[in-house]
Amino acid sequence: MIMRLLLPLLVVLIVGCSAEEPSREAPPNRWADERLWPVLEAQEHRDTQALCALLGDSSASVREAAALAFASVQDTSGIPCLLGALSDTEATVRAHAAFALGFVADSVAIERMSELGVNERWSIVQQAHLTATFLNLQRSGRLKDPGAILYYLESSEGHERVRAADAFWRGRSFGKKSDALRRLPDSVLLQIGPELMELVRNDSGDVRRFAALALGKLPREPYRDELPGLLYRYDDAGLSINVIKALSPLKPEHSGTFMSSVKHDMLATAALDGLDLSTRLDPNNCLLAAESAESSLIRIALIGLAMKNSHGTFADSLLSILLTIGDTSSNAYHRSAAIQALRHAPVRNAAADLLMPMITQAATSIERVEAFRAAVRFYSDKTTGQVELLLHVIRTVDDPGMIAAVCEEILEREKYRGFNAGFAEELRKHLVGFQLPRDLEAFQLVERTVAYVKGLPPPPYAPPPFNHPIDKEKLRTLTQGQQYRITTAKGNIIIATDVNECPGSSLAFDSLVTAGYYNGKAFHRMVPNFVVQGGCPRGDGYGGMPWSLRTEIGRKLFTAGSVGLASAGRDTESCQFFITHSATPHLDGRYTRFGEVVEGMDIVWQLQVGDVMEKVERID
Repeated sequence: MIMRLLLPLLVVLIVGCSAEEPSREAPPNRWADERLWPVLEAQEHRDTQALCALLGDSSASVREAAALAFASVQDTSGIPCLLGALSDTEATVRAHAAFALGFVADSVAIERMSELGVNERWSIVQQAHLTATFLNLQRSGRLKDPGAILYYLESSEGHERVRAADAFWRGRSFGKKSDALRRLPDSVLLQIGPELMELVRNDSGDVRRFAALALGKLPREPYRDELPGLLYRYDDAGLSINVIKALSPLKPEHSGTFMSSVKHDMLATAALDGLDLSTRLDPNNCLLAAESAESSLIRIALIGLAMKNSHGTFADSLLSILLTIGDTSSNAYHRSAAIQALRHAPVRNAAADLLMPMITQAATSIERVEAFRAAVRFYSDKTTGQVELLLHVIRTVDDPGMIAAVCEEILEREKYRGFNAGFAEELRKHLVGFQLPRDLEAFQLVERTVAYVKGLPPPPYAPPPFNHPIDKEKLRTLTQGQQYRITTAKGNIIIATDVNECPGSSLAFDSLVTAGYYNGKAFHRMVPNFVVQGGCPRGDGYGGMPWSLRTEIGRKLFTAGSVGLASAGRDTESCQFFITHSATPHLDGRYTRFGEVVEGMDIVWQLQVGDVMEKVERID
């Protein structure tokens, strides 16, 4: 079935007409055309009926904008209108309509798209049909045929090849990390094991990187045995990081791989995240690696591992070092790292004796949240100590960020599904104190956790009401491709914003920059070979503005250096933004991609948690 849908489109795309739509030079800011304002109004208010009417406008530019707006609205009731737009006289309208259908189409619509795609004249529209079909099958969890994925990869180019390689190991990735990932079963991947091996050996870039992740799901012989030899072979940090992830959890047989990886900051973060903590390590080797590490966070983590693998006075002396860092460091993220390492402390109960007081007494929410996480992870799941700790924090702490962290820890543990123990009643009390939309993430997490511990399905997602209209006069003055300089101690990064496709997001970012909001804010999150993220007013990732933005989806996709807005679900974006290290096709259509790095990607790769945006300014 899947191959039947993809094959006709691929054949047409490969051997069909190669005509291209004549290129048109885009204006500096397309919103200077007042005819497009009704489209933006309808998009902002999620007015599907109005957008359907605009698809019949006499102006091709209005129809193009309306078709693309459906990608942001993503309302299934718009399917009939979009199917009609696939017969528009303008190729760009047809391409935008196909693109939008990729996010909402049902099986009947996909069948109709396949029929229309075979007769499509323009290659850009053919590609849009093909991409939409593949994306829709993947998002709906129907893409289970590895042969179809491999065929799509071999027949595509650029980002679409990367999307196919990503599909080998990530059948679907939506929602929080507590949600189950609908991935291809290992037994299915085994059918194309040799092909995956060939991609890892002979392909390049992101395709090779994702193939390495898929290879990690296969049996050790002969597939996983190939992975350690890939480290450092191609001078590709992204590949090495994905090899580490594929090998994780790193067990005793990987101790040599671990010690080699911690010599490089980005790899070290991946190795530390993937280490099986039951693995014994030589404490002296850990300390030697700590001495040579450039990142303070890596040094602190390695001191903690050395302490964990030591005993007696040596372990006590390392504990004193960590306590001193926690007491004296001027950097909250360094103090937070020391707190995390304290769960390995050589005391009877590190959670009760060392970490519990910090949950309420530490200087910043960054440290308080980390103290809580470290304390929870000290205990085995659903033990008396862990349950009592969770209840104690829920009952005594009013901070929305901390309550959100509590919910995340519960949702990540399968043993708490259907295990209430009073969680639901205590969590509900916090809902009345949350300020919306600022605390929407915490609000949603509480509702999900209440359902989870009661053994109920998660509640349906409800985006916040429209609350942040676009200032039309300011938008008219904002140039497409407006550039901004992010100054850090490691160097400068220059980004350009996509005002044409993401006007609300670009304008909000510009307003925050010109107000000096980002000056002094830190990058609070870094996931190797994925993203670095910053701009949280709290510094711990749980902060936002007292307003929210609409999710804006344009035709540009998430490749290396894309700049996107963090969110807690559709239409919840505000001030936190991220920069991708590499292609991340699973973010396409889910997150607002409002800009891209035009200079300084080498600096992006150097950024670690705690690095500060000393200044963010508009380049005039």
